[in-house]
Amino acid sequence: MFWACLLHLYQPPWQKKKVLKKIIQESYQPILKILERNRRVKITLNICGSLTDLLMKNGFQKIIKKIEELVRNNQIELTSSAKYHPILPLCPKAEVIRQIKLNETTNQKYFRKSWRPKGFFLPELAYDKKTARIIKFLGYQWLILDEIAYTGKIGEVNFEKRYQIKDLRLKVIFRNRGLSDIFFTGWLNSERRFWQALKNDNRSDKFLITAFDGENLGHHKPGTERIFEILVKKIKTLTISELLGIYQKEEIVNPLSSSWSSKTEELKSGIPFSLWRNPQNKIHQLQWQLTNFVINQVDKSKKDQNFQKARKALDQALNSCQYWWASATPWWSLEIITESAKKLVKVLKILKKIDQKIIHQAERVKEKIILMAQDWQNSGYVNKLKESYLKNGPSRYFGGRVIK
Repeated sequence: MFWACLLHLYQPPWQKKKVLKKIIQESYQPILKILERNRRVKITLNICGSLTDLLMKNGFQKIIKKIEELVRNNQIELTSSAKYHPILPLCPKAEVIRQIKLNETTNQKYFRKSWRPKGFFLPELAYDKKTARIIKFLGYQWLILDEIAYTGKIGEVNFEKRYQIKDLRLKVIFRNRGLSDIFFTGWLNSERRFWQALKNDNRSDKFLITAFDGENLGHHKPGTERIFEILVKKIKTLTISELLGIYQKEEIVNPLSSSWSSKTEELKSGIPFSLWRNPQNKIHQLQWQLTNFVINQVDKSKKDQNFQKARKALDQALNSCQYWWASATPWWSLEIITESAKKLVKVLKILKKIDQKIIHQAERVKEKIILMAQDWQNSGYVNKLKESYLKNGPSRYFGGRVIK
């Protein structure tokens, strides 16, 4: 049995040093120590440039150096991504390219010769064909998708062959959703349960492909990192590029627009990215109204003397967190929704020659977002959405706490 495991590491640019340190101690250091103790273990790793910058800025250069060392030891394969973790299919083409190139520049600077990615990690595995064309154009060889992208249903992927996107000559590998997501739930509390899940799945006894947030190991769910180490000692691990190289069979596919949290009914309804842009979520609608307004205004201000400063602030403001925390299914944070809306307006205020009418337009949308979010929370509407979402599913963990 072969296990190709991709771990995704990301923190938003506004993450506090205290929280970052806790995540490093609970997840990043344990993961790297597992690899140090077990020299035959291999993983594929995505680390967004946003996090790389944070590690350097806050004095955690040892994490980067250790990753470098493990790349040289052929235990880690690095992938590329988008620096500030935007949902790429929801962004204009120019923003997609910019975020990818920013990520390349940042990680090339810090990882030096160890930075030679062949594959690409889509934030939240949010995929559409437009984005795939850009990834191919920029020279990447493969990307990983959730298995729901195959046919719109879970359980139909054959993990014993590689795939290629129709008309693009871009290789694709699909993750096993169930065996990836158990690292994010309270259900996985022993090695025995993992083997039970593997047997029940009945598709991955030869090739197991998982992809999930590295923070799931230790930070979100304490103890999961210990189970992970037990498992990687018993299963032969390899990188995704290595796995793609040993497959003998290949199938041409045309994946569906989707993410790693998409549901079959959502895809049938034409809502592939519901946690970030749900047409039934009025806060999402306002957030994207403000986002696109700010993008357009900054794009028109290239001759402004403060353009570069505003441009950098906009890059950071496009992170996916604000929309995710406004979904209320079950993720919700009034603070992040509020602060993110304010940050988008502040982008415009950086510009020297911006018309005050434009600032006022943005301010009005910002206030609508904040007032609606406050109303949702104070009226109990958020709790109703959460309860409806969680009633039939497994418990979810975030930052060591159960999401209720």
